[in-house]
Amino acid sequence: MGDPSLGVPDTYALRRRVLLTAAVGLVLFLALGWFVAWLEVADAWLLIGLAIVYLAVLRPMMRPVREAIRLRRRLAYSAYLAEKEKNKK
Repeated sequence: MGDPSLGVPDTYALRRRVLLTAAVGLVLFLALGWFVAWLEVADAWLLIGLAIVYLAVLRPMMRPVREAIRLRRRLAYSAYLAEKEKNKK
C-alpha cells in the first residue's frame, strides 16, 4: 500500500481502477454495438462512437494510472541517479 505522505500511489487502488475501466469499456462497447445494429446504420458509426467513448470516458478514467506510472518512473530514475552518484564516491 502506498504512503500518502510520500505521494506513492496505492497499487491496489490502481488495479481496481484498471479493472473498473475495462468493465465500463466492455459494457459501453457492447451497448454501442447493439445501438448501431438497432439503428441499422453503417458499421463505421461504431468506430466513431468508440472513439468518442474512449476520449470522453475511458481516457479520463485512466488518468490516475498514467500519473502513477510517470511518478514511478521518475522515482526509479532518481534512485538510479542517487545510486550512481554514491558509487562514484
